[in-house]
Amino acid sequence: MTGAIDVEGVDVAYRRRSAAAVSGASLTVRRGELVGVIGPNGSGKSTLLKALVGIARLRSGRILVDGVDAATMRGAQRAALLGYVPQQDLVHGPALTVVESIALGVPAGVGRADGQERAVGVAHRLGLGGRVLRRTDELSGGQRQRVTIGRALVRSAPYLLLDEPVSSLDLRYQGEIMGLLRELADDGTGVLVVLHDLNLAAAYCDRLVVVSDGRIGPSGPARDVVTEELVSGLYGDASVVREVDGVRYVLPSARRGVRT
Repeated sequence: MTGAIDVEGVDVAYRRRSAAAVSGASLTVRRGELVGVIGPNGSGKSTLLKALVGIARLRSGRILVDGVDAATMRGAQRAALLGYVPQQDLVHGPALTVVESIALGVPAGVGRADGQERAVGVAHRLGLGGRVLRRTDELSGGQRQRVTIGRALVRSAPYLLLDEPVSSLDLRYQGEIMGLLRELADDGTGVLVVLHDLNLAAAYCDRLVVVSDGRIGPSGPARDVVTEELVSGLYGDASVVREVDGVRYVLPSARRGVRT
């Protein structure tokens, strides 16, 4: 099935009379593609994702999911279509096992045995297969983050929205999670991911969308978006230092104390 999330002229504000945190945002995320959202801290990236899943209310504009206005959907209907992984660690409260915690994301109506089987499968896919019976309070921060991602994956939603999912992971697991998102997109899931690491975004994403000061900026393939002019404008001094296999890599220009 083909489909897309279409964001059309969306304004979002957290208070009725406050300035908009996101203004005039329009973008499309198609099934089968991995789209990265990049931009400085406080630019509105997280707010945009919250608007998509209904946490932040729209002041104007609309969001269509497979052609249906999300404003007309009940919460359960939207959740069945849009898997969401927020920034914060959601693995807290009473200590559960890894499989029990992932199973919390299983949709209502799925039998317990089927739900447990799904959760175990997701745990293996996330590299947690050897820890399915480990308590979550015994895990590292990076492992807990993977459990949080697992709660979204176990829903088998056609779209997956993630807010900085690799920020607490070491290099190995950053690559594994981004590789997993790439596989999900290749298998037909529409994936929208907020990333601070421009190099990861450029290496794995089909398209990048720039958010700055609450507005959507340039978008397109990383090769067209990750330019020295744009990166310097967003982050200050920066250099697009080299290309490896057609992928551009970025480092700060001011590297005081860096040994060469």
